[in-house]
Amino acid sequence: MVRLVSLALTLASAAAFAPSSSQSKSSALNAKPVQKEVGVLPPLGFFDPLGFIAKGPYGSPEENFYHYRGVEVKHGRIAMAATVGMLVQENYRFQGFLSPSENLSFSDVPNGLAALDVVPLLGWVQLAVLIGAHEVLVKQRPGKKPGDFGTGYFGVAMDDESSKQLRALNIEVQNGRLAMLGILGMFASENIHGVALWETKIFS
Repeated sequence: MVRLVSLALTLASAAAFAPSSSQSKSSALNAKPVQKEVGVLPPLGFFDPLGFIAKGPYGSPEENFYHYRGVEVKHGRIAMAATVGMLVQENYRFQGFLSPSENLSFSDVPNGLAALDVVPLLGWVQLAVLIGAHEVLVKQRPGKKPGDFGTGYFGVAMDDESSKQLRALNIEVQNGRLAMLGILGMFASENIHGVALWETKIFS
């Protein structure tokens, strides 16, 4: 199961960099209004090798971009939480039982993908229900930047559309992209070496 999850994540990330026809690429690049949107940053600028912006499920390139950028922001936030979680678990474990009925404590759960085979099924069901509730109940605010769910950023609302807001949102996108690569690197290292990257001889 662990290897299957690793393979799926690796294939999904590789698909983002797969080549496409020059026709779809040129069509996507004609979406001029998105050139100044959040996340369109140097050195790549507007990068859509598979032509998702032109061929997406919505009515216009702008709407497709808005949708996909929101998805990217969400995945970036998940990856940032996962990356921090991996680092924290290497140094700290909660006290107490994860599953008293199975006599399973938090300290018995290994870090990383190995936890998939240890955490009871009911635990994963609870996580799925919690994530599903967020997907259903927490909605994107219409007309706002992708990823704006009305909860603010650590309690700070940014509704002024200023250069300060744009800079902060671009920083979040960049950090999310880095975190997505980081967590995939951790999973790949664990799959290849059996341990996280920082536990290998490379860093010892």
